[in-house]
Amino acid sequence: MELMRRALEIACAALDEPESRRRSWAEGQCGDDQTLRQEVIALLAADDRPERVLRSTVSEREPELVDVWTGRLVGRYRVGERIASGGMGVVYRAQPESGISQKPVALKVIKRGMDSEEIVRRFLREREILARLDHPHIARLLDGGMTTDDRPWYAMELIEGEALLDYCDRRQLPLAARLGLMLQICEAVIYAHQNLVVHRDLKPGNILVTADGQVKLLDFGIAKLIDVDGESATRSAMAMMTPDYAAPEQYERGPITTQTDVYLLGLVLAELLTGRRLPWPMRPDARDYRAPARLDLAFRARGASTDPELMALATKRSSSVAGLARALSGDLDRITHRATAYEAEQRYDSVAALADDLRRHLHGQPVDAVGPSWTYLAGKFAKRHRTSVLATLAVLGALALGLVTTLREAERLRVSEAQTETTLSMLEDVFLGADPYTARGGDTRATDLLAGVAQRLSSDADLPPAMAARLWTKLGSAYVSLNERVAAERALQAAIESGQKALACRALSCQDKDPTTTAILVAAARSRLAHYRLVVDGRAEALPELNASIDELRAAGLPAVLPLAKALEFLRDYEFAQGNHDAADRISLEVIRLDEQGSGPNSPDTIMALGSRVSVLRAAGQPERAMADAAEALRRTQMPELELPPAVRLYVEQQYAGVLTDLGRSAEAEPVLSAALARANEIHGPASTAAQGLIWELATTHAELGQFVLARDEFRELIALSHDIKSGNIVAMHNSLGLALLGNGEADEAVRELAIAAKLACSESKEAVPCVAVGLNQIDADLGANRRNEAGDGLEALRVIALRMGGRAAMRWYWLDARLRLAQGDLAGADQSLQQSRLPLPAGATPVDQARWLELEAALKQAQGDTRQALPLWVQAEQIYRSRWIADSPTLRRLRSTIEQMDPTASTSRSAKDQQSALD
Repeated sequence: MELMRRALEIACAALDEPESRRRSWAEGQCGDDQTLRQEVIALLAADDRPERVLRSTVSEREPELVDVWTGRLVGRYRVGERIASGGMGVVYRAQPESGISQKPVALKVIKRGMDSEEIVRRFLREREILARLDHPHIARLLDGGMTTDDRPWYAMELIEGEALLDYCDRRQLPLAARLGLMLQICEAVIYAHQNLVVHRDLKPGNILVTADGQVKLLDFGIAKLIDVDGESATRSAMAMMTPDYAAPEQYERGPITTQTDVYLLGLVLAELLTGRRLPWPMRPDARDYRAPARLDLAFRARGASTDPELMALATKRSSSVAGLARALSGDLDRITHRATAYEAEQRYDSVAALADDLRRHLHGQPVDAVGPSWTYLAGKFAKRHRTSVLATLAVLGALALGLVTTLREAERLRVSEAQTETTLSMLEDVFLGADPYTARGGDTRATDLLAGVAQRLSSDADLPPAMAARLWTKLGSAYVSLNERVAAERALQAAIESGQKALACRALSCQDKDPTTTAILVAAARSRLAHYRLVVDGRAEALPELNASIDELRAAGLPAVLPLAKALEFLRDYEFAQGNHDAADRISLEVIRLDEQGSGPNSPDTIMALGSRVSVLRAAGQPERAMADAAEALRRTQMPELELPPAVRLYVEQQYAGVLTDLGRSAEAEPVLSAALARANEIHGPASTAAQGLIWELATTHAELGQFVLARDEFRELIALSHDIKSGNIVAMHNSLGLALLGNGEADEAVRELAIAAKLACSESKEAVPCVAVGLNQIDADLGANRRNEAGDGLEALRVIALRMGGRAAMRWYWLDARLRLAQGDLAGADQSLQQSRLPLPAGATPVDQARWLELEAALKQAQGDTRQALPLWVQAEQIYRSRWIADSPTLRRLRSTIEQMDPTASTSRSAKDQQSALD
């Protein structure tokens, strides 16, 4: 009897699984019990017949499986329709018939035929666990008791929501939004852990999302109270787990800890991001651990971009196949790998640590996750490419041999300069490809190989400090090129310490033969570390350290020309981030001069310096001056005798196309950028620095063309991809995403995005140009979201600063003030501010500025009752927008609707001559 009860228990639970994996799931529940397995398989086979023998058999044995609870009074609740059925219980919608609250609830009772002592104990434990949990992302327990026939029940809040994956796919949520939901899930699990509860059954089906985007975690049916449940509970939970969402220790009946939930969250994260379950679930018959494939692998395969299934998955994530591949590489891949490590001690220490890494990724900060070991990766690569790997192994072997030889000879104090140069060259050639522009943004898994070099350097204390300084410097440069900040900082700090030892040492064993070079290395390393703190982290206290390094490099003279140019680039980046464009331009000119002096006028460094100056001039609102340098840089990249790294050409093309956009020639820029991005993806990979820069420019161009949906998705993709980038760039990304959202009519989302930009931009000074610019955009979004009080507060806060700045800042302040006054019914004040807004930019107004003035003036005329004068102003504004934008937008639709309401016979189709006259 007990055997049949257990078989029915498993078979009934299996019916809730998709038919394609129902049998494998059920077999997994049976473990090694062959008799039980045969009974379960027989029941499932019978259920496959048309008459559905299992369901009818169960119904005959236990009539209550056919919803006999419906209509009954349980406690104070009238039971309604069945809404869910799980392994041990059935959930009904129920309506309170007494009490203060009359909201419907979800009422759960044990299935008939499954009320064994163990199941009842588990049900009561689930109720006990829910009673101790009170969190906004966990379904709340409301009531509980026993039925008239002594069955336990409990009522919980009824969640009106969708399953996690359905919610995301139906709304085509991009990865960033999905990660936001994942953070809510993590918050719920963190809270459970703080209350000594391990869930043990985390899977997408146990997570609902409400219409307003709030996650609700369900089903604590096999949850475990930490250090309370015994071994028998663990064994029985093993039989109730979901095989496709189980940690290795659950299969192996090992200790269940909070890191079990970390593993399960890693599985949920992977499916949420890729739309696919991880292809390596631990099975009782497949105990050998197989490392997970990369998340982005399927999306990079040959023909992936045209694969219907992959295209559908990408569309559900508001991306392309290539875009999804880019977003899934790097950080997200590493985070998932760490969360799903086979050994629990290799996973994140806690769900909080996993959540912290997800937040760091979303904010463009370095993550703590690391990938599989370099030995594992090398072994896997060798198996896949046995022939082609031989040459690579030879080079790596030479490097390893060279390092071992160097270290041994250092111990004997017989290191020769020639051997040192060979080792340095090997390090540079192998890991940098002898070209930092080529390596920049490459496959970050190369860092696992570099880690072996770092370990060798760290393990030998007898290596002469001058040589150690040079080796650490090269290693640091490699890490910098691969965007591995933490490792780069460690290597550069080691270079500084080794260099200082060499310069201070007077003993024969450590005497430095070239103290000038060592001093330059130390100053250059200090400047790079200062750059990280000053520009990337936005910590102004690092500025004196950078200036001191620059002074040391200037004093070193000609040998330090190129390191000085690099240090000045860091200072230029700081001034640029602060909005000090004149200072940034002056520094840019000096960098160009130094690069020409140190490496020649047509060197990669010089051409990149030209491109960087273009970026500065564009930010300063001087596209005509920027075009001169952009055209010159482009001319140099096209010289047939030059063999430039592809990344240099791509960067110059990016800046050139960007200037075209700034000059109102976006339609010319778009194909240039699209072609360049395709080449960047092919050469460097979708997650490379070159590709990210081009995505930025393409998104900006799409916004200028009125393609706000494309721009929005590209900015979101860029934020998700960005890793350890300059804080000024992060501000620009969030700011531009906010404007794209606003252009697409998503004002509430724009408010939230611009708040992030403002927090970053205004951290140092409320009067900095970026802070003021973002603040004005916030007011624009507040008005779009009908947040008049917030808009008024923002205008008052920026009045003095914006008007003192003059130019575009003053123009926008007056224009926004006019909009607010019009919305408040202050027509005279609105008219006055509108006229004032035209004064700061008499000759520098863009066509879009003109259209906005016309829109506002038309709205003012209409509010004054002068419809006759308002109509032609609306028409002119609409035609200007249409001449600039190639896509429809909420602004254009609103204008067309307004014009048609005022004059149904008015034509919104204008000739080219009319459009030109409107622009004039």
